Amino acid sequence: MPQKMRYRLALDLGSTSLGWAILRLNNDTPPAPIAVIKAGSRIFSDGRNPKDGSSLAVTRREARAMRRRRDRLLKRKARMMRTLIDHGFFPKDDAARKALETISPYGLRAKGLNEALKPEEFARAVFHINQRRGFKSNRKTDKKDNDSGALKTAIKQLHAALDSSGAEGKPRTVGEYLHRREQAGQTVRARYRQQRVEKEDGKTRIDKSYDLYIDRAMIEAEFDALWAKQSELNPQLFNETARAELKDCLLHQRPLKPVKPGRCTLMPEEVRAPLALPSQQRFRIYQEVNHLYVLREGLKEEALTLEQRDRLVAALEEGGKSFKTAIPKLLGLPGTVKFNLADAKRTELKGNATSMELSKKQFFGSAWHEWSLRQQDAIVRQLINQESLGKLVKRLQKYCGIDEASAEHIAEKSNLVLGYGSLSRRALIKILSALRAEVITYDKAVLAAGFEHHSRLTNFGEIPNRTFDTGIERIDPKTGEVQNLHAFNELPYYGEFLQRHVAFAKDKPRNDEERFGKIANPTVHIGLNQVRVVVNALIKRYGHPSEVIVEVARDLKQSQDQRKEDNERQAKNQRRNERLRADAATILQTVPERVRHADIQKLILWEELSFDPADRRCPYSGAQISAQMVLSDQVEIEHILPFSQTLDDSLNNKTVAMRQANRIKGNRTPWDARADFEALSWPTAAMLDRAEQMPKNKRYRFGEEGYQRWLREDKDFLARALNDTRYLSRVAREYLSLICPHATRVIPGQMTAMLRAKFGLNDILGLNGEKNRNDHRHHAVDACVIAVTDQGMLQRFAQASASARERQLNRLVEGMPLPWGTEEDKRFQRSVKRAIDAIWVSHKPDHDYQSEIFDQTIYNAQGFSRSAAKVRSVIPFQARKNSPGERRHGESNGVPIAYKGLLSNSNYCVEIVRSNTGSWNGDVLATHQAYELARALRKNAPTCSAADVLASLRNEATGRSGESLVMRLTKGDPIRAEVSGVLETLQVLKINSSGSITFVRTNETNISGRYIAKLNARKLAAEGKVHDAIALNDTFFQMAFSADSLRNMKARPITISPIGEIRDPGFKE
Repeated sequence: MPQKMRYRLALDLGSTSLGWAILRLNNDTPPAPIAVIKAGSRIFSDGRNPKDGSSLAVTRREARAMRRRRDRLLKRKARMMRTLIDHGFFPKDDAARKALETISPYGLRAKGLNEALKPEEFARAVFHINQRRGFKSNRKTDKKDNDSGALKTAIKQLHAALDSSGAEGKPRTVGEYLHRREQAGQTVRARYRQQRVEKEDGKTRIDKSYDLYIDRAMIEAEFDALWAKQSELNPQLFNETARAELKDCLLHQRPLKPVKPGRCTLMPEEVRAPLALPSQQRFRIYQEVNHLYVLREGLKEEALTLEQRDRLVAALEEGGKSFKTAIPKLLGLPGTVKFNLADAKRTELKGNATSMELSKKQFFGSAWHEWSLRQQDAIVRQLINQESLGKLVKRLQKYCGIDEASAEHIAEKSNLVLGYGSLSRRALIKILSALRAEVITYDKAVLAAGFEHHSRLTNFGEIPNRTFDTGIERIDPKTGEVQNLHAFNELPYYGEFLQRHVAFAKDKPRNDEERFGKIANPTVHIGLNQVRVVVNALIKRYGHPSEVIVEVARDLKQSQDQRKEDNERQAKNQRRNERLRADAATILQTVPERVRHADIQKLILWEELSFDPADRRCPYSGAQISAQMVLSDQVEIEHILPFSQTLDDSLNNKTVAMRQANRIKGNRTPWDARADFEALSWPTAAMLDRAEQMPKNKRYRFGEEGYQRWLREDKDFLARALNDTRYLSRVAREYLSLICPHATRVIPGQMTAMLRAKFGLNDILGLNGEKNRNDHRHHAVDACVIAVTDQGMLQRFAQASASARERQLNRLVEGMPLPWGTEEDKRFQRSVKRAIDAIWVSHKPDHDYQSEIFDQTIYNAQGFSRSAAKVRSVIPFQARKNSPGERRHGESNGVPIAYKGLLSNSNYCVEIVRSNTGSWNGDVLATHQAYELARALRKNAPTCSAADVLASLRNEATGRSGESLVMRLTKGDPIRAEVSGVLETLQVLKINSSGSITFVRTNETNISGRYIAKLNARKLAAEGKVHDAIALNDTFFQMAFSADSLRNMKARPITISPIGEIRDPGFKE
């Protein structure tokens, strides 16, 4: 595919946004950017609930499951009713069947065990049994249920209370048992109870229990007992055909749909192996032990010998081993030895959790170790996958040679690890063989097992009409053959070629997602699809990119639990920072607002020196540093490994040191500066001892191999800084390599903020030098920074930081050159500003009517409001018995009808129509009304598709009233209108039931939060208190207009393409 021009594409991919920038490249080798051609921001939903981060798909699935359960219950009851009528048990007349409701079913269920029942009485009893047919256990789901223990206890207690022979006066069936409870005035329904009980140690626990609980086996036994007695007395009516059909109606249950694991990373055609498989556990042990190093003098790392490794692996098969005691003893090392994997949070290596569990005496005992790995895997697969307890017990008896009681105990009580790994059993067995043979790391074992490196798993050749020859050659690492690199004309659906990352396809696919599968995480799925939309539009407009650079937000791949953990960590850090800010304010004798970020960072690093405040010392000189001293000029923040060599500005590479020691160390590693330290009587051994008290990811940097270890995975620090190796970053790189296979990379985001500030780009959207996150265009600004973060830029960055350090300047980026232009002419900043000012922010449209219809709460009926309604007494039925409105106000038996107030949860759209007088009127279509219209359409045209339904709802000519349609607006739709004489580009924020529509500018975000912040700032300012000046002076746009006001403002609907191209048809009255 020919290029229209030579350019670099930069993408800033977040969970709800995609910033992009196109930079023209010169003809140098390597090419350098010389101008910003175009930039933009694409905004979309992440498919999650903004309140708790849960997937919207989960909420929809849970609601759908409840609806289906209800539908299946009604179908089962209808089927039972038909079967009882067909076999002559129930009368065909509705009124006659209705009359049977007055008879107690519990009495009939007890009576039927001893004497003949009339056909309709038996039908009444069986139909009642069918309504509550008892609990049927599912092994896999019950173990996750917190209440399963109380439920099973209640079931066992009820089983013990029954006796099929009636011995000792016990009830024979659950029906007879419930009949006795009913006669005694006791409840006949399961009632869940919680009781707080005080223990002997003074603490309390919550006891959970049920009064009673019925399982499916009791129901089956009762049906068999009833049928056996009644067939003796009336064999003609109670025949075998009727029994089989009625029993199937009563007990049939559809099997659970199995959850298919994801694809293997290395063998995409295979499914991932469960974590509980013994082979998976052994694979993890070998992988970890092969990565274990002994820290010798100078923190030098030494790998284990093959004999040491095998001895430790054998011990881990029996249980976890401590770094402090067990592992040194096993390896014949002194107890003071240190290991690279040990830190304050990790004190041991985990053992084989599956073998530890199943080799317990109460399960298989020592017999477990007599089986081969293949046999152990087969047993565990049965324990994991088999849903039926009965089938599992029989298979354990057959294959393991144990009795029924033991098999049932293992099936119910064994507690195995949940979840799946990233490899299939076939793949991990191959890699396990390589790990066993030598003490090698996982990446080398993957290659030794015959697999390609992860980054080369998506190679493809020529595909007619879809790819083109890039003219670049590569050598196949396996065959040595020279091959031509091909690239796609445009990005295909990601699941087609990233198969190892997606779930398996469906049997009858209706679209690409079902045909090729998709990534389970909805945020990632949506994000990659938006990348495809934007990139393909850019290719169509500007041709193929020469290079692609991507930065991926950390939160894009996070699950709900991960986001929760991340939020908790951020909250913990915020509380720590607030504490340290207060401490610093006390030491500096100032107000907290005047404490600098550098002061807080100093205190964080000071606390990392030692747990004991009295033993916090300069890492190099050993001089004690007090809290007062750390905030003085005597102490400086220092990069442990030189920033000019690592570009690592994280806290992991920082500490605090005395100014003198910092000057002596200079731009060197601590190990390289040890001779100068020794000359001042600062022993190297003492420095390493002090480093041992620091966090694990910091201490190794002081040792002899500190810098080498930092470079171990990639010997070129520029390559390390230019490549982000996180999972999602690899996925993004693989995906975009389909269009640019030779020059696509994903960069980490640590440097973006630093370079953005250095280049003066924070001021473009204006917040006094701070990044303006309230403007969607900041994603495009970040993309412009990402676009210039290439190897040449980082080399100049490293040189500038080294030069700054030599001049003893605190700002390491002092003298950093701009990508092009100078500080005086500001050509780079002006080029970026022109591109940002020209952006029309694009929002992904969502015109689907399907969403939550009503609030999940029933309100009083008066006006369907949340407020309490005035209660009116109900007129007695007899007083208005002959009223013509009888059916309106009550049933024929005199029971008043209960009205329920449902509050509409949302409005689907507002249809602005033109009246006969020429004015514009707004007709709001609530979501529930949209559903009603769609249901009516499907009823009239059963074969119509979802697209046909949506097209009917969005008729471009007329509204639902039949009047001429001016425009139809849904939430997020863009318009243009003249507000106070200024042409504004707006989008719908909210549609009010009254017909008014609230708008905001398309580039603005966080309106509600900014509004609240402004109100708070205004209140504090009025009281003369310290307030947020930025919030007080925030000039965001938020206004509501009626339909006819929009006519006066010359409003018209517009479209903004995924790459920010605006299409304005102009005002039409």
